[in-house]
Amino acid sequence: MFLTNLSLKRPVFATVTILALVAVGIISYLGLNINDYPEVEFPYVSVTVVQPGASPEQIESKIIYKLEEAIGQIAGVKHIYASAREGYALVFAEFSLETPAEVAAQDVRDKIGTIRGQLPQDIEEPVIGRFDPSAMPIISLAVTGELSMREMTTIVEDAVKKRLETVNGVGSIDIYGDVKREIQINLDKDKLAAYGISSAEVLNSLRNENMEVPGGKVGSGDREMTLRTVGKINRVEEFLNLPVARREGVQLYVKDIATVLDGVKEQDSISRYQGNPAIGIDIIKQSGSNTVKVANNIKKVVEEVKQELPPGVKLEIVRDNSLYIKDAVNDVRNTLIEGSVLAVLTVFVFLRDWRSTLISALAIPTSIIATFFAMKMLGFTLNFMSLMALSLAVGLLIDDAIVVVENIVRHLRMGKSPLDAARDGTSELGLAVTATSLTVVAVFLPVGMMSGIVGQFFKQFGITVVFSVLVSLFVAFTLVPMLSSRYLKDEEHVPRGPFGKFINGFNRGFDRITQRYANFLTIVLRNRRKTIGAAVLLFFGSLLLIPFLGSAFVPGGDMAEVTVVAELDAGLSTGAASQITRQLEEILQTYPEVTKVYSTTKNEKASIFVKVVDKHDRDRTLDELAMDMRGRLVAVPGVRITVNQQAGMNDGAAVQFRLLGDDLEQMQGYAELAQRIMETIPGAVDVSTSYQPGNPEGQIRIKQDVAADLGVSTAMVADTLRTLFNGVVVNQFEDGEDRFDVRVRLQETNRQDLAALQTIYLTSLYDDNGRYPMIPLSQVTETVFSTSPSQIDRFDRTKEIQLFCNLNGLSVGEFNKIFLERVNKEIKLPVGYSFYAGGDSEMMGETFTAMILALVTAVLFIFFILAAQFESYIDPFSIMLSLPMAIVGAILGLLLVGSDLSIMSMIGIIMLMGLVTKNAILLIDFTKQQRAKGVERNEALRRAALTRLRPIIMTSTAMILGMLPLALALGPGAESRAPMAHAIIGGLITSTLLTLVVVPVIYTILDDLKSKSSHVKQRVFSRWSKSEKASNSSIQS
Repeated sequence: MFLTNLSLKRPVFATVTILALVAVGIISYLGLNINDYPEVEFPYVSVTVVQPGASPEQIESKIIYKLEEAIGQIAGVKHIYASAREGYALVFAEFSLETPAEVAAQDVRDKIGTIRGQLPQDIEEPVIGRFDPSAMPIISLAVTGELSMREMTTIVEDAVKKRLETVNGVGSIDIYGDVKREIQINLDKDKLAAYGISSAEVLNSLRNENMEVPGGKVGSGDREMTLRTVGKINRVEEFLNLPVARREGVQLYVKDIATVLDGVKEQDSISRYQGNPAIGIDIIKQSGSNTVKVANNIKKVVEEVKQELPPGVKLEIVRDNSLYIKDAVNDVRNTLIEGSVLAVLTVFVFLRDWRSTLISALAIPTSIIATFFAMKMLGFTLNFMSLMALSLAVGLLIDDAIVVVENIVRHLRMGKSPLDAARDGTSELGLAVTATSLTVVAVFLPVGMMSGIVGQFFKQFGITVVFSVLVSLFVAFTLVPMLSSRYLKDEEHVPRGPFGKFINGFNRGFDRITQRYANFLTIVLRNRRKTIGAAVLLFFGSLLLIPFLGSAFVPGGDMAEVTVVAELDAGLSTGAASQITRQLEEILQTYPEVTKVYSTTKNEKASIFVKVVDKHDRDRTLDELAMDMRGRLVAVPGVRITVNQQAGMNDGAAVQFRLLGDDLEQMQGYAELAQRIMETIPGAVDVSTSYQPGNPEGQIRIKQDVAADLGVSTAMVADTLRTLFNGVVVNQFEDGEDRFDVRVRLQETNRQDLAALQTIYLTSLYDDNGRYPMIPLSQVTETVFSTSPSQIDRFDRTKEIQLFCNLNGLSVGEFNKIFLERVNKEIKLPVGYSFYAGGDSEMMGETFTAMILALVTAVLFIFFILAAQFESYIDPFSIMLSLPMAIVGAILGLLLVGSDLSIMSMIGIIMLMGLVTKNAILLIDFTKQQRAKGVERNEALRRAALTRLRPIIMTSTAMILGMLPLALALGPGAESRAPMAHAIIGGLITSTLLTLVVVPVIYTILDDLKSKSSHVKQRVFSRWSKSEKASNSSIQS
């Protein structure tokens, strides 16, 4: 082979080439970012529209309908998700993956711009942005202390937030539980009525005050002066003296109708840390930045800020996702190192020579380091997926080198010189080793090109394996033979002592096994039907076990974290909701395993982050702990509990169903029936729906005829109520560099009294001799008390109610089967209503479809490679028909350890397709070489068994031991990655053993069929030739 001959003739050239690859790999490694998962560009665009005070029904009819219609006209839109909440609309547009996120966002921006005039006038400007999954908090901080919350908020804004914003890589900072200063002008409704002043009049007056406006320039000749109108208020007390109206020649001021308070805004969120009031700070990194590096820089600044804080104020790190990333990445690295060591030890035990072992072992670091160069060029990062690819590829990377070195050693022991042994040993296996590596490439290239969001996650996994395998092939044909020709000798270097005795004893035993295997193969070849029958029976028998396998999208992992989400009753104030959250915290703090409890209460929902001790330091698994917490938390009245374990790619509810329809009230009835079915299925926990009891609502209905007669409009009523009860920010008060809102509304005592509605007055639009009479609100309106939905969710322009639950001891596939059977039996949905599986179920279906396509593509390309190698369309089937043998072991391996059939185990099964063919190729390739030398078929198979059993068992054992650390799942969150190794190890064990028996039998059967086909063709051709000769003879005569 060209590369091998070049390396043997020019060893320095081969050495510096490899060193160059290693050098660029090391340089690339130093520049690689470290993240948890690959950065994936999600084709989602969000639109947020705020309309203060609007009900969900108003939001839906006036905003969401128009947004859905406009966005639905954009090319590439797949789904539209919308949610109408109290005071705002949230719309998500999902585009096809082919649509660049920037283009999608601009298309949405342009489309909404065209309908902006159709939306309500009082909305805030729509906020349009791309959904960035990496824009999640990497560090959460909590500020606690003895000062007031207002004082601590000032410290957070001035001393903490501003410093953190200067850290390179920080994208944004969200603050929760803060208490912001606000200047409040609290109107007295009785004085307003007594003086005949409307809220609109007050607003107009105040908006015309407290301002500073440039007035241009004045001057002549060479000199000019800037003019500026100065009317800014410098002290809060000055607001009292602002004029608001004149009545009967008397000027009325703010102090005559209101009080002015230097107060605080109503809290929209409340945070606590370890049971104490706190201000929470979530720090979000910039997209594309190095998570670990940014987190380290943040922690340096945090330590500096701690030294500058006033006495009694503490700044603590509540959650640090970079620690988990570092721990998990280090775990994968350790797995890689441990697997490499075990693989190298395997080689040494088999080869009994430290020189050949060292030469083989060099393939691992060389291939891995060189792969970093490709990762850098392709924009990859060091993450769970790319590092897991390298750890799983350990056995593959040393595989080619093992086979080549073992064959060189075999030729060396034939009496050849090291140079001839290196040349002949490598050349003899050249095509076989190339084919085995290319089959692995054929398997992982489709994995790296899978469609869908999950395909984007696995792109780095598949491409990393492909490049590392190609580098290992290059090393096997260059560095390995070159070093072998110079350093290998026809002698063994077995260590003395117990280890040396073990190695010698093992190899003597293996030699006996090899001989017995060759003899057994002779018996098998004489009983081909029984052998094939047993193999077929075993394969179909394993398929019968599939129903006993659970199915899940992404396996759970133990990250020593739990998130408790508590949905509270509609209509609760933030303060009352926080009191319920406190009860939940007190329960969680009683657990000895719990180290941190951090909560945030907002919008009738509480989120509680719970940190527990590492899994090695507790007696209970995270599943058991979460189940116990759930049992105690659900006893708290007025709350619906969901307990989620942080699990990497998947931290939401395991099961999600959508109920689609037109009538929300009717849908609620069906949703309640479905919820009861969910609750009765054993293993279903945290059952809930997105539909919550309605908020209490007072509907102020206009008496249109009366209002028209009195000169009162609907807009006037709406504006008055919004001003008095919600409050309106009229301008801002400047205090140094800070700016604070000035809000006008009713006094708190008036806002708490429903009777206040009866004594509110409006100013008529009709002029009564220069006077505009005051009209009581009660005269033109009537109040109707009812409830309205707290939120309205929509999917693809249809109303929806979502049903959620988590699972305990039950797989997603098992639950879906039971649930849908009962729903179809017990709930008769009318036309236009349907259940739609979402969440994990939807993603699982799409992903498994993509994986099946990748598997079919891989098998097809494996056939192409084998056909090209053997120059035959028949011989590849003798190898490919061994592929089902891997499935037997994969199913048994998953069942044995209790793993579900998930995205990770599916990747393992796909990987097996490439691994199984490697062993079969070595066996058949040597057989064909022997037959080409004139050796009888069965004897050739016997010689192949004697010669290739050692490298086959050696490489398979190296792969199995290389993946063993991953299968043990000892690191943080490693449980989510372990099923891949479980499937591979199980499949390798059975496929290796069965391949050694089944492949030779299939080869002989296909060879017989090929011979019979050839004989038939010869007879047909012979008869045709005789017929042609006879015909020609008759013509000539």
